[in-house]
Amino acid sequence: MIEQLIREERRTPVAGVCDILVVGGGLAGVSAAAAAARLGKQVILLEKSIALGGLATLGHVCVYLPICDGQGNRVFGGQAEEFLRICAKYSYNTIPECWQPGTKHVEMPAKRYSSEFNIPACILALDELTEDLGIQVIFDTVFCDVILEGDRCRGVIVENKSGRSAYLADYIVDASGDADVCYRAGCRCESLPNIVSHWTYEIDTEHIRENLDSGEARKLIRMRWFGLRPDADNSKTEIPQYYGDTVEGVNGYIRTSRKLALDYLKKNDRPGLAMLTLPFMPQFRMTRRLIGLEEFLLHGEHVPNSVGVVCHSMENPAAHHEFPYGALIDSRVENLLVAGRMVSAGGYAWEIARTIPCCVFTGQAAGTAAALALDQGKRPLQALDVAPLQKTLEDTGVEIHMEEKFLHGVSEKKFNHNPKESGMSGIQLDTLAY
Repeated sequence: MIEQLIREERRTPVAGVCDILVVGGGLAGVSAAAAAARLGKQVILLEKSIALGGLATLGHVCVYLPICDGQGNRVFGGQAEEFLRICAKYSYNTIPECWQPGTKHVEMPAKRYSSEFNIPACILALDELTEDLGIQVIFDTVFCDVILEGDRCRGVIVENKSGRSAYLADYIVDASGDADVCYRAGCRCESLPNIVSHWTYEIDTEHIRENLDSGEARKLIRMRWFGLRPDADNSKTEIPQYYGDTVEGVNGYIRTSRKLALDYLKKNDRPGLAMLTLPFMPQFRMTRRLIGLEEFLLHGEHVPNSVGVVCHSMENPAAHHEFPYGALIDSRVENLLVAGRMVSAGGYAWEIARTIPCCVFTGQAAGTAAALALDQGKRPLQALDVAPLQKTLEDTGVEIHMEEKFLHGVSEKKFNHNPKESGMSGIQLDTLAY
């Protein structure tokens, strides 16, 4: 058996050069690209699939979780609030009327500041956003490797229908979801196994008849959740866990989640029931993340270099936390940032970082930091003047520091999967397997 192949070196054409290169077109990547483009930078966004949105679209997690704390206080502002409305711009939405754009506080809110959205409409809205901002999106392009020159990442190697090529940039944002760029660049990383948590959608003629008079398309569709829940004791389950940073783990996750769906279909197959679609990517929660210059910690205190206030969208009430700039960068590589679920946040903080609002927030912070580092003379990210970054983010509506009354807030695990309180309505949980 041949274990290794040695091939000769070959010339790799440069397919593009830009100011800021973003690897990964999930919501974190789109947010990073948008933030940099709005500051006048030339941006290229590489996406391995043929649609933007990542888990929110291809992964069927089409619920933009609350950006408030459950007590009437908006936590996420800036692009995290803007993207909520972009995702739900077309087709249906469930944004409560009491929450208007820019509203920071609502007395006795009827519902939390969140929304469901239609997946195809969200994809088209993201296409529209990137086109309007002049972002060059390259679809169907898989990241392969990094081009390192000392402590700088000069660019990346990719593969697509045109073959192997390179993209070069002054700054690179890793929004791959799996810290792929960081890992290939030799950065310190951590990996975790994942429970199988599989979202899919279906229609049922009886359910349609019951809800047809509502006049709302979203009420005719049901989401069904297979696998395990993160807020339950899964110690006795026979369903294995998988790492999302190996080919074995990815394929194992896909096979197991589809087997659960098939078992359900066999048991409930009838003319009146139809699965609408299956996810087009494995729905990993956390795979591999950066161990960066700083760690995002839940200590409930002010952080001098905070780039924004965040919370866990599934908590109710949700504690407020300040997110440090150093959690977006590596301690060594001078021009590489991270955005999304693979920022430098371990333990329960990783659970916060993986949610859609926090992914969009860290995307905006990373894209803005890259643009400002370029303005500061291509400065190493570790030496960036953070004050202008804080001011620029604040000007978009990001709360940089939390109010005194939110200091030392609750930070223990308080997952809340009540559909009415979490913003997720109509989820069918009766097919969970333990």
